[in-house]
Amino acid sequence: LQMMRRLVQICVLVGLVAVIYTNLYAHYRAARALEDLTGFQGKVLMAIDRTCEGLEDPQLWLDSTTGTLWSMKIRGIEFTDPLAAAEAMAASRSLYVPLLFSVLIPVLGTLLLGRVFCSWICPGTLLFEIGHQLRRLLRLAEIPPASVKFSFKNKYIFLGVGLVCAAVTGLPLFANIYPPAVISRVLHAWIFGTAIKSMLIVLGLMLVFEVFVSPRWWCRTMCPGGALYGLIGSQRLVRVKVKASCTSCGKCEPTCPMGLNPETQSTGIECDNCGVCLRHCPQKSLVLGVQLPGTPGNEKAKGPV
Repeated sequence: LQMMRRLVQICVLVGLVAVIYTNLYAHYRAARALEDLTGFQGKVLMAIDRTCEGLEDPQLWLDSTTGTLWSMKIRGIEFTDPLAAAEAMAASRSLYVPLLFSVLIPVLGTLLLGRVFCSWICPGTLLFEIGHQLRRLLRLAEIPPASVKFSFKNKYIFLGVGLVCAAVTGLPLFANIYPPAVISRVLHAWIFGTAIKSMLIVLGLMLVFEVFVSPRWWCRTMCPGGALYGLIGSQRLVRVKVKASCTSCGKCEPTCPMGLNPETQSTGIECDNCGVCLRHCPQKSLVLGVQLPGTPGNEKAKGPV
């Protein structure tokens, strides 16, 4: 399961880079400057050009594939992060029907699978998981990092305050600090050759704080997107279920990236269905399965095995 999750994360990054390169190709194609390209970037764009030669209407394909993880269009189908839509509507203080339609697929996916965007798709998760490995290296070097704990409630407060600020000022806040949006812009700026310093500083500060002060601080306690996905997916159908064979050995608890106890909290709003706890259960008592809202997901609670 974890190999599959990592593969999905990598495919998302590769797909995002491919879309951005496609946008760059469209820019050079419109300027009729493809022959000016050299090096690796030139080879990539010429490969896209050869692909477009086999299409009946290359421009239609180029126009229908654009954007970032904040808001993207693939083959004419628009996808918008629910946080992006919420902030845009708060800032404009109006409802825009096409924007509501563009969040339909992400919202339906979250209603079914919960916060899987956080654990399976978000490139910020991949970055912060690397940070978690850096914490392990610090311990091996006998430099124990701090493990300051913050309240899970902070991200819900941050979500509410940010949306209110957007409504009052008409200016976006989350677009400048939300990792999927920031990482998307970093990749876009890197490929297009524009400034990325300020965006790298934002990501760097988050990573340093997580490595030295509080593990998975952003995802656990500050991410407004995670808060919104958690609220939307609170009644999700797919959850981590605890089988009656659970012996309460506690080996799953320290492995949870969200700092939860899977024995008791796996069905709650904070779980992102990453599945990390499943492989650490010696009894194989933790499983991902379908659970209808209102039904118990902890078979252990029914009685002793």
